[in-house]
Amino acid sequence: LVVVIALLQIAGLAFWQGLVVNLGIFLILVLSLNLSNGFTGVFSLGHIGFMALGAYGSAILTLPLHEKQEYLPNLPVWLAQLHFDFRLGSFPLGFLVATIISAALVSVVALLVGLVLMRLSGHFVAVATLGFLVIVRVLLFNADNLTRGSRTFSNVTPYTNLWWVWGWALLTIYIVWRIKQSSFGRAMFAQREDRWAAQSIGIDVMSSRLLAFVISAFFTAVAGSLYAH
Repeated sequence: LVVVIALLQIAGLAFWQGLVVNLGIFLILVLSLNLSNGFTGVFSLGHIGFMALGAYGSAILTLPLHEKQEYLPNLPVWLAQLHFDFRLGSFPLGFLVATIISAALVSVVALLVGLVLMRLSGHFVAVATLGFLVIVRVLLFNADNLTRGSRTFSNVTPYTNLWWVWGWALLTIYIVWRIKQSSFGRAMFAQREDRWAAQSIGIDVMSSRLLAFVISAFFTAVAGSLYAH
């Protein structure tokens, strides 16, 4: 994989680079959705909302200060003064920090939402998560001070490249694989196959579903950050 990425980078073929970048982002999204839907059997239709929150969060945190003043003049004072653009040599450490912070905040949102929604099953949870997605869309379209609403959000610094995307993709693969092989993963699969049998042997169905939902939201938000940049 490293050789392929290095060759693509050297070749400078923009079309193929863009294709492989999108492939990595979509891989993260699919793995995240599979962790929530596939491992637990709880069908979520609202995950793209976490992607949107991660994208906007990271974009706002990395927007240069002078552009914030011109582009988003009505930001709250504390947010208008935040700018994650510090580097470690040539490594854009600020982008990494902004991505992690936005994904962590999205995980908190997922925790609060999941405490309610993960008690549901079947069609009920699908409809409820779709409702969450509609709420996120309405909030983003009406939060002109933060997102410019329907006027679109641009000027995002293009940090994302092949190395960033596939570094995160490999980390996502590894973590999802480790969860699958762990006792947490086995608990997720058990309650998916038979909820009542799982409860009868002491498996906490709620905590299993919530863990998958929150971790899934984290990596979905990471994919959103990569997509925005």
